[in-house]
Amino acid sequence: MEIVLPIDDILPQLIQASKEHHCVVLQAPPGAGKTTRVPLALLACEWLRGKIVVIQPRRLAVYSAAHRLAQQLGESPGPRVGYRTRYDRCVAPANRIEVVTDGVFLAQLQRDPELSGVAMVLFDEFHERSVNVDLGLAFALESQQALRAAADPLRLLVMSATLDGERLSQWLQAPLLQSRGRSFPVATQYRPCPRDRYPDQHICQVILEALRNEPGSLLVFLPGMREIRAVQRRLEESPLPDAVQIHVLHASLPKEQQQAALIPAPAPLRKVVLATNVAETSITIEDVRVVIDSGEARVARYDERRGMNHLHTEMISAASAEQRRGRAGRTQAGVCYRLWGESRQTSLKAFSDPDMLTTDLQPIALELAQWGVRDLNELTLLDQPPEDRLQRARAALQQLGALRDDHSLTPFGRSLSAMGLPPRLAALVLRAKGSPAQSEAVLCAAILSEGDPLRQSPAHFQADIHLRLTPTSAPRPQRLQRLCQQIEGRLRRAPTAPEVEVKVEVEVESDTTGSTATTLPILLARAFPDRIAQQRPNQPLRYRLSNGKGVQLRRHDTLARHPYLVVLDAGGTGTDADIQLACPITLEAVRQALPTLITEQEHCFWDSARQAVSAERQQHLGQLILQQQALAKPWPRQAADVLLQALLDADLQPLPWHENSLQLCQRLCWLHRSQPGQWPDFSREALQQDAREWLAPFLENCYSFKELSHIPLLDALRNRLGWERLVELDQAAPADWELATGKHRIHYDNGTPTLKVRLQECYGISSHPTLPGGEPITLELLSPARRPLQITRDLGAFWTGSYREVAKEMRGRYPKHFWPDDPATAQATTRTKRAMDKNNSA
Repeated sequence: MEIVLPIDDILPQLIQASKEHHCVVLQAPPGAGKTTRVPLALLACEWLRGKIVVIQPRRLAVYSAAHRLAQQLGESPGPRVGYRTRYDRCVAPANRIEVVTDGVFLAQLQRDPELSGVAMVLFDEFHERSVNVDLGLAFALESQQALRAAADPLRLLVMSATLDGERLSQWLQAPLLQSRGRSFPVATQYRPCPRDRYPDQHICQVILEALRNEPGSLLVFLPGMREIRAVQRRLEESPLPDAVQIHVLHASLPKEQQQAALIPAPAPLRKVVLATNVAETSITIEDVRVVIDSGEARVARYDERRGMNHLHTEMISAASAEQRRGRAGRTQAGVCYRLWGESRQTSLKAFSDPDMLTTDLQPIALELAQWGVRDLNELTLLDQPPEDRLQRARAALQQLGALRDDHSLTPFGRSLSAMGLPPRLAALVLRAKGSPAQSEAVLCAAILSEGDPLRQSPAHFQADIHLRLTPTSAPRPQRLQRLCQQIEGRLRRAPTAPEVEVKVEVEVESDTTGSTATTLPILLARAFPDRIAQQRPNQPLRYRLSNGKGVQLRRHDTLARHPYLVVLDAGGTGTDADIQLACPITLEAVRQALPTLITEQEHCFWDSARQAVSAERQQHLGQLILQQQALAKPWPRQAADVLLQALLDADLQPLPWHENSLQLCQRLCWLHRSQPGQWPDFSREALQQDAREWLAPFLENCYSFKELSHIPLLDALRNRLGWERLVELDQAAPADWELATGKHRIHYDNGTPTLKVRLQECYGISSHPTLPGGEPITLELLSPARRPLQITRDLGAFWTGSYREVAKEMRGRYPKHFWPDDPATAQATTRTKRAMDKNNSA
């Protein structure tokens, strides 16, 4: 008897909506049965003529869905239900339902934008929001609207368990149908890890507790294979109940092991399935009624600092937590143990971030170019990728030779797209075609695509890619061998672009000895031009990439003896990423691999030890300096720029600040303060702000601070003011004041115009001196020894006031000098009384 599922109630509505509308949104919680029931219900519709394509987010989900659909038809996959994945296919011309991964569907769309023969596309588990799903839906919408005839419409059904259905419905302008949830209740218990317990130890204890207290099999969600193996070891060392089997479910495992984890355990056996998030959607493990959720997942995030993706372990979203919880209620009432506190549950973000916003955009940029999109506004995307990152991705593809300046595909770019690999890896194997290193390049691409096959302890980790390329030092898992075979097959079928357009890109110098020692590093360098790593001086484990980012080797890694590496993979959470895979390369091989990216330029810099400008010719690859050669003399203009910057860093102090130059600035600063808006600012800060305009022209042919003594600084300052205003300056703030004894400099440095003059030189002045604008000049009256006696802004009041006391004291101290009783009418002098008498008698 067929089990009744919640989705069954709305199947008639769904079929009618799909007939009346070309796009429909179905929201059905976990366990509703959408994957199992909907494709078969549509298959039974006579009005739907053509193939039904069902898109699943993972290979395991494809296998599971295809087998369950075929089983309900009383068949095995092949006659009416087929499937395609990256590694495997089971298809026939008579297939009415074809289950595919999102990557396979996107490739089908690129080959056949009309989707000929396809009547309907079902986007299952759309809430996972992979890049391929988002692009696949956007391209399918464009195909539906622009390429398909009205008589042969392409129908789309977007199915989601936890995505915001209202938002999706409004965006697509499609009807929204909602199904009730799972058939069986699931109790939730929270078991946060105590601080004094290791996570794997705590998970193991919760598993043992569940085995004691609950019937049925267990599904344990862990972030990755490392955590799975740690829990597996602890369980195998623990006193497990009788008749308990431990299974592992991971995308990297052979299909046979995956199937063993999925099939029900024969009575009286029970299973503990240790899985990653591959078990989160679209698969059912029949006898599971207990879920233990670590709350973590390992996801690829694009790291701006490093310029590459890295795997990051993070807390899942509330939607993912609900998906996992639903695994316990598929076939009977269940229980879910969450290994975090109930209070933390409320702080989980609602949904996982779409990959479009978090991952490397190079594959996206290539797909967009292949589809013919140059402006993202032309495409209907639920979430637009960040524009700045998309531009950087396009620039990287231009470096690879895949894109033109207008973002259209080059012939080489079209060849890359046909390979079905990430752009870098496709470039690697295409350029290796026919070279001695072809098989090694293919294996490198497979390893970088699927993961490192070499298991090493952290203490003995070696990042050298060559250790993975020899069968004696690294295993060749079946999945790796299958991928290599597929890449080789695609390489044989890959279109060859016209030689004139791709010669520089694809031609690798032949190695007459047949060795790959030089060829492979060159191929890798051309695929990863932004990841050429140069060893930092006196730091053998630390390197700088050509994109400017930092990376490092682990201790004892033998690659540290190589000054240059091609970094193929890196990760970790530190400031410098940990190098996971790299290939040593010589400087000469770098030059041979990337001749068009290596530039030469003359570089001027400030030598602080010599206090002078130095210059050298530098060979650059991105942010790296490959070679330096000292030059006898810098170019004058570049030297002037460097010297000016050194002056600015020193607050212009090294300039020849003679008294006239200083006073000019002080006069103008006083006018700027006393007459706001009428005079320019000549403070040191203001002079620095526009130094390139007024000072730089006077620095040509100067190469050191010492040579600055020859520049006409006063002329430069006058030029800044302008010659017309110099005349006004002499009237508004004169440099000197004429007394009977001669000219005396006016000081403007203390905030007010000041004359510092000996008291005897002011004799005969009855009214206080003022500037042309009426500002009194402050008089600092000095003794014959030029020591301060009095400061006044009213000389007449001084003569009739405190002068008498000052004169009385000074007559005793300086008896040889003239101290008249009436200074306002006396003769100004700089002489002693004796010299005055001698001059008068003469």
